[in-house]
Amino acid sequence: MNAQDQATALLADVPAGGRGQIVSVSGGEETERRLTDVGLSLGSKVEVLVTGRRCPVLVAVGDTRVAIESDLAHRVHIHACNRPACGRNDDGARDCRSRRRRRRGWRLR
Repeated sequence: MNAQDQATALLADVPAGGRGQIVSVSGGEETERRLTDVGLSLGSKVEVLVTGRRCPVLVAVGDTRVAIESDLAHRVHIHACNRPACGRNDDGARDCRSRRRRRRGWRLR
């Protein structure tokens, strides 16, 4: 097992707050098509928002939130990112998730 295999995890096994990039989908062409239809394609960067034993997995892809059935989440392999979801990117600047709209009660964190 090499270092790349160790960093790959199932989407269903990533704890809430974990981030990663989709590297493969097992289960055939239909499974991959279903995920692509909701915005999860190979190479997409995702953040797990809610996870549980028998409940759907809620993930964020860009500005979109998607709930995925547990059995479907067990077919998605992601390359886990060790960086915490802190709202800052690598160069220290705020990323788009940390900005909020000022109207309707939203503000900059």
